[in-house]
Amino acid sequence: MQQLPQAFESDLAMQTLFEKQSHNLSGGSALSGVTDDEMILRVVSGRVWVTFEGQPEDHWLHAGRSLTLLPGRLVVVESDPGSSRITLSGQSQRGTTSLLRALLTRLRGPDFHPATSVS
Repeated sequence: MQQLPQAFESDLAMQTLFEKQSHNLSGGSALSGVTDDEMILRVVSGRVWVTFEGQPEDHWLHAGRSLTLLPGRLVVVESDPGSSRITLSGQSQRGTTSLLRALLTRLRGPDFHPATSVS
């Protein structure tokens, strides 16, 4: 069996980053990956720097803060010089609400008119 180059192995690990719900980062260490679904990154302790592919601005988050991660974008999370702990959870409430609203609009169709009472 052919062995994969070290750089390629790390790319494979990057793709599976978001399968784990919690990460402890030592000072200066970084994680990266691409999510398949909208997720919430929450900082439990410490402080992290977050950057997204295709976005010019970066984000600094400290304990208690969270950020929505959009699907299909590379995200890099790096711990401040101290250690940090982050958690990842499923789709945000706002995302769920938007999804339900879009589904309801589609089900109603373009000719939908709310019923009015007849006296």
